[in-house]
Amino acid sequence: MSRLTVLSIALLALAAGSGLAAVDKDGPMAKISPELLALYDAYLAAQRRGIPFSASDPLVRVVDDRVIVDAVASGNVVDLETDLRALGMRGTVSAGRIVSGELPISAIGALANLQSLRFVRASASLTHGGTEGKSP
Repeated sequence: MSRLTVLSIALLALAAGSGLAAVDKDGPMAKISPELLALYDAYLAAQRRGIPFSASDPLVRVVDDRVIVDAVASGNVVDLETDLRALGMRGTVSAGRIVSGELPISAIGALANLQSLRFVRASASLTHGGTEGKSP
């Protein structure tokens, strides 16, 4: 079984038991990437239990109670940026149809309702560790 398949099954199990909307490829939560849905579910679970939240995915960049995301506009990028700021996004920057910034983890669920949003995922960054001073 591939890692993606295992991750998908785990995400479906988490979503089914957490009260999140069913992960449906055609439903409103389809706009939100699996890693953001898993982060949101873990955040809500920590809130319900009254325990401090700690992100477990090292590839998802979390700063305090915010996650760095890349959101793709379904139409006008200015409309998306306005909607994301209304949800509390800070440090917004846009390039083409993509808006990036720090979104409160608590606002991830509200993304499904944005008409201006086509898709959102955790921002990815590449590092080139160990390549300093070496030529390509």
